[in-house]
Amino acid sequence: MPAAAAGLAVSWHLTWPSPAGLVWGLTAAVCAALGVLVVAYGVWHGWWADIHLSRHSQRPLPLACATVAAAVVWLACREFGAPRELLAAAVMAPAGGAAVLVCTCFGKVSLHTSAASGSVTLVALLVDPWCAALFPLVAAVAWARLRTGAHTPGQAVAGALLGTGLTLGVVPPLL
Repeated sequence: MPAAAAGLAVSWHLTWPSPAGLVWGLTAAVCAALGVLVVAYGVWHGWWADIHLSRHSQRPLPLACATVAAAVVWLACREFGAPRELLAAAVMAPAGGAAVLVCTCFGKVSLHTSAASGSVTLVALLVDPWCAALFPLVAAVAWARLRTGAHTPGQAVAGALLGTGLTLGVVPPLL
């Protein structure tokens, strides 16, 4: 959800006063929901025991589906004329998905923490630098992932570094 909220905030800010930003942002939010739908479908068909995908072997398929869906949505937005600034922000969905997918081949990182840190970084870059004050929310997400037993501290920190580093490395050059 942080990624969807960040996408809406950034798209609204970059296109104000035109309401078109919300359309672009909602399109990106739908893309984010596709990964969840793949997981729910897999649980319903008995592929996985629950929606948490706590076993390493369960993660690649939903991550790959979400990454491909994000890339298709990004390409469609580009084809239909989304503003350059929005495309720079929206490229984080397929790039982040691909990065977590690659990391999953070698270990496990917290996708939730990565999305939260990338989202806060994106909003701080494109909306207002004062939004960096939202970084304690990243710590809260990391803590929740530790508390539920889904990740180790190293996996949560790796996710936070991945999200922030990828956003800083990808978005500014595209602007």
